[in-house]
Amino acid sequence: MKVAVTSIGPKLDDHIGVRPDKCSFWLVVDPVTMECEAIPNPLLSIGGPAARKLIAQILQEHRVTFILAGGCGCDQLKELDEEGLRVLLGMTGSVRETVEQFNRSRFSWV
Repeated sequence: MKVAVTSIGPKLDDHIGVRPDKCSFWLVVDPVTMECEAIPNPLLSIGGPAARKLIAQILQEHRVTFILAGGCGCDQLKELDEEGLRVLLGMTGSVRETVEQFNRSRFSWV
């Protein structure tokens, strides 16, 4: 299982980004090993429904199960859910802290 975390930068210690379509990077993290792959967000220049579909496609290619984000628009949340991606909102702090919080609580979310 991998999680994708919205981020303002490419490192685990960077702060979480607010929205999946507006973050600078997606950090795909293995929550057990904390191995991380930073993916620059190609959607910053696209926007709209096309961007929301592309987000789901990119994350599915990286075998992501959960998305951890600060917030998300209703339409985007619905589309990600329809694609089988579970979105956990209200996350704050660094990417590392967010993944650690997910690890402590994930059994209540799985």
